This record gives sequence, C-alpha cells and structure tokens, in this order.
Amino acid sequence: MAGEIYFNNLTGKFDWGSIIDQIIRIKSLPLQRLSQEAQQIQAKQSATQKLLDAVKGLSQVFESLTVDDLFKGKRANSSDSSVLTATASENTPNVTLNVDVLKLAQKEALATINGVSDPNATISWDYFRIAYNTGSGYERFEINPGSGTLQDLVNAINNVAGSKIVASIFYDGTSYKLMLSEKDEKASNVETTSTNTVISFEDALYVNGQAWNLDVNNPLQSAQNAQIRIGNTTITSTYNTFENLITGLNVEVKKVGSATISVSDDYSKVVDFFNNFVKNYNAVISQVNQLTGKGALFQGDYSIVGIKTELSRMLDELFANDLVNVKEDGSLEANSSNISSLASADPQKLKDIISRLKDTIGPYAIGTSTTLQNFTNDFQSRLDQINARAQKLGEQLAKEEQRLRIEYAKVETFINRSQEIMARLQSFIVSLSEMQGGKQ
Repeated sequence: MAGEIYFNNLTGKFDWGSIIDQIIRIKSLPLQRLSQEAQQIQAKQSATQKLLDAVKGLSQVFESLTVDDLFKGKRANSSDSSVLTATASENTPNVTLNVDVLKLAQKEALATINGVSDPNATISWDYFRIAYNTGSGYERFEINPGSGTLQDLVNAINNVAGSKIVASIFYDGTSYKLMLSEKDEKASNVETTSTNTVISFEDALYVNGQAWNLDVNNPLQSAQNAQIRIGNTTITSTYNTFENLITGLNVEVKKVGSATISVSDDYSKVVDFFNNFVKNYNAVISQVNQLTGKGALFQGDYSIVGIKTELSRMLDELFANDLVNVKEDGSLEANSSNISSLASADPQKLKDIISRLKDTIGPYAIGTSTTLQNFTNDFQSRLDQINARAQKLGEQLAKEEQRLRIEYAKVETFINRSQEIMARLQSFIVSLSEMQGGKQ
C-alpha cells in the first residue's frame, strides 16, 4: 500500500538496504548527468545575460541621442568669482561684459525703541496692524490683543505675518526689544529711508499701555536693492541675482567690486558623450574577453568573439581623428583634449562623426541585443526541458526504490520464515534421533 514504510534488516538476518542504495545509485547516474548539463547551461545563460546587459547599455547611449543638442551648451566665466558668478543657457550669445557691482541687496531689519528688561516678564499688547510695503502696494497683517512674554508676542506676529516678516527678539545690552525683518528681500523693491520703510506699524503697537514704535532713524539693517553697472547703464535688482541680464544669462553678485563675464561655447556635453560611450563600449569588450578567453565558456565561439570584431570595425573615424585610444585588450580610452579641440575648431565635422557612429553602432547594438536575448531564451527553454526530464526521472526512481523495498522486505520475510522452519526441522530431527537412540 502507498505510504507504507519498510525497515531494512528488521530481523537482523538480511541487510538489503545497502543493496537497494547501490542499485538506486547506479540508476541515478542519468539524473546526475542531467544536473551537470543544467549547471553548464545555467553558467552559459548567466554569462550571456551579463553580455546582453552590457550591449543594452551601449545601445542606450544612442537611443535618445540628439547630436545637435551636444553642441548647444554655453559657459559663462567670471574673472573674479568672489565678486560675481554667472550661468548661461544655450541661447545666450557669446559676449564679454565688464560689470561693476555697486551695491548688494539687503533685508530690512528694524527694532522697537522701547523694550523690557526681563524677557520672561508678563506683558500685554493691544490690537495692532503691521504693513509690508512691496513697492507697488501694501500687505497688512492684523495681530489680535494678547498677553504673555515677549516671545509670545513674537510668536503671534510670526503666525500671522510669517509669509513676509520674521519677528524675533533683539537685545541691545540694556533691554530686550521686538525686532522685525524681511523674510525675502526679493518681495519688495523699497529701500529704507527715514520717511519710508518696508515694514511699519499701521496701527500703533501698545505694550502694557505704552506705545512701542519702530526705530526707523536707526535701522539695524536698511533695505537695499542690488545694483550693477555695465558701461553707462545701471541695473537694479531686488535681490542679489540679475536674471536674463541678456538672453539666458543670470548673474549672482557676491560683493562690491568689478569682474568680467565671458560667455563662450561649452562642449563639455560632447566630452561627456564620448566618456559615456567609451565606458559602455568597454563594458561590452570586458564581457566578451571574459567569455572567450582561454578555457572560458565560449572560447572560439565566433557568435561572441565576433561582437568585439564588428564593433572595432566601426571606430575607424574615431581612430583617424585621434578621438580615442585603443588598449591591448581592445578597450578604449577617450582623448578628451582632442575631442574638445575638434569641437572648437570644426564642430560640424565632429557632429558628422558622432552621427555616423550613432547610425552604425546604434543599430548593431540593437540587433546584437535581440540575438543575445534569443540565446538566453533558448538556454531557458533547454533548462526547462532538463528540469522536466529530471523531475520525471526522479519520480521513476522513487517508485523503483519503493518497489525494491517491498520486494526485498518480502525476501527478508521469506528468509526469516525459512530459517525458522529449518530450525524447527533441525530440532525435530534431533529429538527423533534421541528417541530412537533411547529404544536401542
């Protein structure tokens, strides 16, 4: 019956388990050969997948490449980056500008004239309004009456006016005062004067019944716009960046002084392209070398060796113009200085070289990826077949082992019974002999 267990040598008279083990071991040899074959195929599949990944990486270098875009970059250099820095877009014309930085932008910061000697003392304040002058109008913030410490008043202001104004506590060495400052100088073009400020109390602030006024005559820091001069033209900005000074040119000023801005073509994208191409090309060559070297899985297999050969044939223009150098193992090294020189001297020639490289290696890499994918799919199909055969053979061996155990258990039982019968017969013969001997 299925599920029955047969114990070997239960009677101690017939060790049939070792016999069955030997039989099963011999019959398992085909299963072992299948396992070895599967391991070899898995090794080839894994190696092919790594090569496929490398070829796909090379293909992706060209998939979304627009050659013209590599040559559209612009670079803005400052003769003194401590005075100003600049950035340019692809639409910025090549120019040289002498810039004088006259002023830097500043945030207004005002403190109240009055204060308290103890910041933890309890104070009360009446309803008041704060006005923020943007230059084109006012934003008003209403603060409800309340009581608490000076910090509680600060919190009440920040909760309401925090989008434009930052309230804090200023200690002048004698008393603790309320300080109001701009959150972002970009939001207002107003400059501080004795009669005009960015921040003001539209309704007076009364603390403990006493008016607290902002000390506009002694600002902690005056609101100030940034200012530069180019030639005879003076330009103002509410903050320290001048956007689109000319098309696509942004200038950030750092300190008062003079500097020269030079805008020129930037071919770093071209150099980056070649470096990326070389990196992915070398990844393919490295995998091919590993797979086809002496004693390797695909030694002498032209379907793999040929990838390296075909790719190298597509690099003639790069070698002719000394854009890359080839190493002993077939890998490449980008010649960045020559790439930059050719881009500056004859950008159209370099565009044509890259375009032809894209038109040759791009499609080849795609086609090779398809071929290698077919290889990995075929390996997987063979593995599936081997696994199916191994499973079937394993099931057959299990049934065979069960059958043998049943048969040999029966043999052991037969031997045991035979020996018992022989023992009884022997005993009977001895008894009979003794009886006959007694009569004589």
